[in-house]
Amino acid sequence: MFVGLPVQAQWLKMIESSDNLYNEAKKEIELKHYQKAIVMCNKAIDISPKNLDIHLLLGHAYSLAGKIDSARAELNYVLNKNPRYRDAYIYLVNMEDLACNYLQALEYADMGLKYFPNDRDLLLKKLNIYVKMGDWMESNRLADYLFDRFSADPFIRSVYLDYKLAVARQYSHRGYIEIAKRAYEAVLEQDPLNKEALTAIFGLDLRSGNYESSLQFTNRALQSTPNSYEYLMKKVGILEAMSRYVEAIEVVEKLIKLYPTNADVQRLNTYIRMAAGKFYMNTDPYLLFAAVLDREPSNRDALNYMINICFSRGNELLALQWVNFGLRSSPNDFELLKRKLGILEELKRYGAASVIAEAMFRDNPNEFNKTNFLELRTLAAKQYMNEMEYDSAIVALRSVLFYDRANIAATNYLINIYTIQKRYDDALRTIDEALASYPDDEHLLFKKAVVLDGYQRYADAAAISKQLLEAHPENRQYLASLIEQSLAAGRQAMQYDDYYNTLKVLRDVLDKQPDNIDALNYIINVESAIKDYDSALYYVDQGLRYYPDSKDLLFRKSLVYADAKQYKTAYEISGPLYKAYPYNIRYRAAYMEQHLGAGREYLEKSNKDSALVEFYEALSVAPKDTIPLYHTINLQIDMKQYDTAIALLNRGRAFFPQNYFFLHRKAEVLEAQGKYEEAWRTADTLAKMSQRPGYVDYAALLYARRLKNEIGLFYLHSKIIQAATLPPIINSIATVQYGRYIKKGVVYLRMNYAGRLTGTGYQFEGETYYNHSKKFFSHLAIAYSPTSLVFPGLRLAYSGNIALSNGYTVELGARYLQLQNNSTSTSPVVGLSKEVGDFLLNMRVFYMQINYNDTNTNTTINDSYLSGIFTARYYLRDNRSENFSFIAGYGNVPDDFSTNYFLTGFAKYQTVTCGVGYRRQFHYRTTFGVNASWYNMKTNETSFRNQYDIYLTLLRKF
Repeated sequence: MFVGLPVQAQWLKMIESSDNLYNEAKKEIELKHYQKAIVMCNKAIDISPKNLDIHLLLGHAYSLAGKIDSARAELNYVLNKNPRYRDAYIYLVNMEDLACNYLQALEYADMGLKYFPNDRDLLLKKLNIYVKMGDWMESNRLADYLFDRFSADPFIRSVYLDYKLAVARQYSHRGYIEIAKRAYEAVLEQDPLNKEALTAIFGLDLRSGNYESSLQFTNRALQSTPNSYEYLMKKVGILEAMSRYVEAIEVVEKLIKLYPTNADVQRLNTYIRMAAGKFYMNTDPYLLFAAVLDREPSNRDALNYMINICFSRGNELLALQWVNFGLRSSPNDFELLKRKLGILEELKRYGAASVIAEAMFRDNPNEFNKTNFLELRTLAAKQYMNEMEYDSAIVALRSVLFYDRANIAATNYLINIYTIQKRYDDALRTIDEALASYPDDEHLLFKKAVVLDGYQRYADAAAISKQLLEAHPENRQYLASLIEQSLAAGRQAMQYDDYYNTLKVLRDVLDKQPDNIDALNYIINVESAIKDYDSALYYVDQGLRYYPDSKDLLFRKSLVYADAKQYKTAYEISGPLYKAYPYNIRYRAAYMEQHLGAGREYLEKSNKDSALVEFYEALSVAPKDTIPLYHTINLQIDMKQYDTAIALLNRGRAFFPQNYFFLHRKAEVLEAQGKYEEAWRTADTLAKMSQRPGYVDYAALLYARRLKNEIGLFYLHSKIIQAATLPPIINSIATVQYGRYIKKGVVYLRMNYAGRLTGTGYQFEGETYYNHSKKFFSHLAIAYSPTSLVFPGLRLAYSGNIALSNGYTVELGARYLQLQNNSTSTSPVVGLSKEVGDFLLNMRVFYMQINYNDTNTNTTINDSYLSGIFTARYYLRDNRSENFSFIAGYGNVPDDFSTNYFLTGFAKYQTVTCGVGYRRQFHYRTTFGVNASWYNMKTNETSFRNQYDIYLTLLRKF
């Protein structure tokens, strides 16, 4: 036993666990070995068929391998078992997107968003699908929604900019200049220095003749790259088109300084000056006033004219230079400061402009100056926000609020920045300060609810949304927020099994708006989750009263009935939906699953015929789905409809050549039909394909079962100790056996050769075990020996065995022995056996009737007594190829050929027997066994003798 334990442990190490297979499959997918990953996932599913993580990974592997139908089946199976499995929606959307099934991909994305509203990844995938479909209206709406909700997310910001650029390109290509320009301007609002947008707007303006706008965007580009050759050249072209030659010449002179050896710049210099000369003919007022200022820098009139000329020609930067020129001599000149403020505002340099406005307000604190300063400082803060310089924006906004605590615009901007930075406490404090000035401000209250939502204080957020909804019942945004926040609060509460609060919130919503489809869907889900199906059906019916044509509500009603295990009612609803929309995957899967559920329910009631009808219906809906195939095949095998089962197994094998189930079950069916050759060939194919120890072992079993012949060698060694003063007696028996397996049993022929103290001799024996039916079999044995001193001269044995339904087997039979000196033994036998787990227990009782001659009195004696033997076997393996046994007996029994030859000698004395044994079968063909027994026999009224037996067994099938 102790030697066997490490061997068994080593064998157990060979068994692969589903977790190890799952992890290995993930590694194979990373290496792009998708077929290997599929094989490993199938192995893992055979071990853990209910593990949804493995089904998900298998579906993912199928999709990567290009097996779309198999991937779709596995991933939909995961969703049917757990509709909240987010990764399954992601994989399905990706797969249908790659297959160009855009409408189906959108449907899966919408299904996922019902359970995971505002999921960033699902929304991004939905946006990508709309773009591929060319649905710019829906994609634009979704892109704006994504940016508004996730504006702090750098990746979303990047996607939003890329999308706007793509939209702008499309409309520009089609000639919609204004629409394309708006899209490019949306990009510049978030990325003011985006080169593509600046270049494109420049081109669009030129196409439309809007030179002022082109110049404005070119100047903006030059602010970040003032020495850009490209933009300087473009500016020269624009200024030439506007006949603003003086400014064009200034730009050309800058180009000459930067690129003195560039031939194009040299040619441009000559060309521009020639064109300017032709245009102005020495009458340009700018040059005249410039000459005056050269002579008289303090001439205020000339300075004003210069500034005005620059303004009129659209050159705000040159005008700013002349203003600064005047301020160098008069730094506190109010008019010049006012002009500078206007120029900076025109150039959208709001930060610098607000500094001047603040100084003007401090010098002259009137209402106009205050309003102007606050407006410019707020614009500067907004500009900082667009450039993601949040710290500068906060400083600017706090400056506004320092002068005007009730400034609602600054408050809103500050709240937005704090929310983006997830500084929720600062955001809430700012809102509360603003509410002190505007206690009933609807917008501020809603902002507070949004911040609390981001802070995951869902209950507080829902309380505010509820207050807003009560005040403004027509506002659906408040209703949507209340539902979303209430559900989030409910999910938090459900972590503590607080379902009541969740349902209470939803019922409050439905009291206010009984036709709210979102609230109805949520409450149906919650009621179904807590198994209150009657309540869930009530709300489904409520929804159908308001939306009688809703396919989704009808479908949901079917699902609720299915969850309640009312499968027939469920498929009576889903059936018409499926027939009306046969290509809808959800309807088809639900209709199939509900028929399967009805079939399983019939099976629980042992109504196999009705169950088979349901399984057939499920199979007709999804002939390539493995689940109905499995159920139908298993039930057909159970009902012994082997030919039909074989046909379905062949179909499944054709559909899924790598699925081991079909080969395995086919081998089992062929085995049940007695077609061992075909069964072995099928199992051998499976074993070579899978290399799994279980399948290899099953192939070995079937190979052995096809063999009809068996040779056996047995050896019994007995040592008898009578008394301490007498030498021990050694008896031995050697046996050669031939066995032949027939259709209903087995036949054995044996020759036994024994060497005993009384001599040597032969015995010829025939034995059979014959199965009359599944519940009744017979055992018959006949043995003859010409040497009655060594073996009984004649031995006859018969037993009939009846298997009962409760696991018991009853044996009734008789034994006859013809012994030495014309003695005989006749005994009926009664036996009872029972399987208990891995144990087989057996008890036999013999009523021995002995007829023998007493040599002392020379008389014939008839004697009778009871004897019995108890056997217990413990099987170490499920296939019962290895066992330990224990034997205990009282009295001499006629089936023990170690002692039955001298049965009459000790008939009236007691005998106690005990023994142990071990038996092991290798590959179902070779069997080795060893048994050890001890007999304590009473030889007369005062004496005992002991006998020790060792019995060796070796069998080989061929």
